[in-house]
Amino acid sequence: MQSVGIEKLGPGSVGPRRLRDEVRLVVEIIIGVLYALGAVGQTFFVLRNSRKFYSDMADRAWFPPSELLIRRVLLPRSVVATVLVILLEAGLAIGILTGGASVGPALVVGGLFSILGGITGSPGETIGYWALAGVHFWLASGQ
Repeated sequence: MQSVGIEKLGPGSVGPRRLRDEVRLVVEIIIGVLYALGAVGQTFFVLRNSRKFYSDMADRAWFPPSELLIRRVLLPRSVVATVLVILLEAGLAIGILTGGASVGPALVVGGLFSILGGITGSPGETIGYWALAGVHFWLASGQ
């Protein structure tokens, strides 16, 4: 199934399928906008304080191998890691918001990124990230 696209949701389409398609489209747009906002936030706030950001992330990590990975790999390369996250989030935003064939793969990559976020986060963050991953995969399954 291809991306719904705004042009397919018009007054001529009715019923539960239309509602489901509209809900999916709205959720896709919300996720795309969240990635765009994430890229902006990383650019203007995290990039300046990337060492502190990754140090705090390591302090909150509940999974011991994640804490070790953050401290040994990401923290010493915090600026590079942040730039890569900015590029990833901007790419996901573009892929999701432009529609078409890029939406499904962008949602799958975003879901995997959310799983990674859950592994490197606090227990509360893990629940949120993994729920978000489920939404990504649900949306991608309809593409």
